[in-house]
Amino acid sequence: MLYSDRDLEQYANLLIRLGINLQPGQSLDIRTEPVHRQFALALASAAYDAGAKFVAIEYNDMRLQSIRAGKCSDEELEHVPAYIEAIANERKDDRWAAISVVGEEDPSLPAQIDPNKLRILQTAEYRATMAWRSSMMEMKQQWNVAALPTPAWAQKVFPNLSAKEALPRFWEEIRRIIRLDTDDPLTAWQTHLSHLAAARSTLQSKQVRALHFYDPAPGPDGQPSTDLTIGLTDRPLWAGGNSGLGTEADDGSGASATPVFVPNIPTEELFTTPHRLRVNGWTRTSRPSFPFRREVAEAWFRFEDGMVVEFSAGDDQETYEQFFDVDGTRFLGEVALVDVSSPIFESGLTYYNTLFDENAACHIAFGKAYPIGLEGGADLSEKDLVEAGVNNSDLHLDVMIGTATLDVTGQLNDGTELAIMREGRYTPDVLA
Repeated sequence: MLYSDRDLEQYANLLIRLGINLQPGQSLDIRTEPVHRQFALALASAAYDAGAKFVAIEYNDMRLQSIRAGKCSDEELEHVPAYIEAIANERKDDRWAAISVVGEEDPSLPAQIDPNKLRILQTAEYRATMAWRSSMMEMKQQWNVAALPTPAWAQKVFPNLSAKEALPRFWEEIRRIIRLDTDDPLTAWQTHLSHLAAARSTLQSKQVRALHFYDPAPGPDGQPSTDLTIGLTDRPLWAGGNSGLGTEADDGSGASATPVFVPNIPTEELFTTPHRLRVNGWTRTSRPSFPFRREVAEAWFRFEDGMVVEFSAGDDQETYEQFFDVDGTRFLGEVALVDVSSPIFESGLTYYNTLFDENAACHIAFGKAYPIGLEGGADLSEKDLVEAGVNNSDLHLDVMIGTATLDVTGQLNDGTELAIMREGRYTPDVLA
């Protein structure tokens, strides 16, 4: 057996106790592919041990989406049954927690589906469940994304190994990254989160108004890979590690309605929300990106006054054309810093999965922004968020740009500059 009972039990407890910090009497939604049924049941068991009121498991089968995309018209693909929106709204109102376990049974399948069909499917579902998704992005409900390997994914990461060799090798790598290889994973995670919190506090105290990313490594055109300035909002708030805040209960008591939780396991990033109109320059991806879950090996983007005005994605140009056809996706909703001392980066591997690759490298995200990246943003209306420069869209896509040659310089409110990263690593000024 690949996963020992102890591994599954420890992993499930880590996600329930630390990841979502499930509270007694709270309900939980678990989403994954059918291949991860064993782990989904382990999560359900751990949730009930923690006092869950109800646990729902939803299996998302990409093969079913492929069949539907191939046999239905565009109009039919836009249909979302009313019960899906009703369930999402109930989960928002009842403050359900959510865990998504990623790890595709067949990573090649999305590339076989027409990108326009994928765009229609994804945007239709997102719109129907937007109230619940927005609540989670505002950190008003606990959520967590974690991963479990599959044979096909393992072979993609370790192409020189046989399927029999690749899967256990990949699982050992994941165990190390999520700290299951330690004597006390929960304590190891608390130590790691405290280090992230210290760096987050330093960045917040420096009053950064803009970030300049510069990577001198030449791209195919001979120009530096990245020369990009990202202006922040007037009230930036840095986040990362754990949720770092609890939202207040609606009864005016001031009590925290949302426990502190860890949205991603693994997590290595510190992020904030850029101003949608204050981005200028260009950048080149350092790892694959996945618009509509389709792998795009490399891409290049140029911004003017916040908007992508030029881009190139080689053979996958059409995929990004479809992506940028969605309102709001040509503007940024997130900018994140990741030190190359991340165990994910140090592994030297490309994981072909956003959860891992975004925690290996500095990244930006197109589309919908996290309101918590703006001071007081979680309590603002959509109109007020837009007026503050926070981007809105149906989609959110992380794109990795970090390397071991990337420098990040902060432009501060007082007109001075702060060396935040040099050659991909935080400077002593940030780690002090």
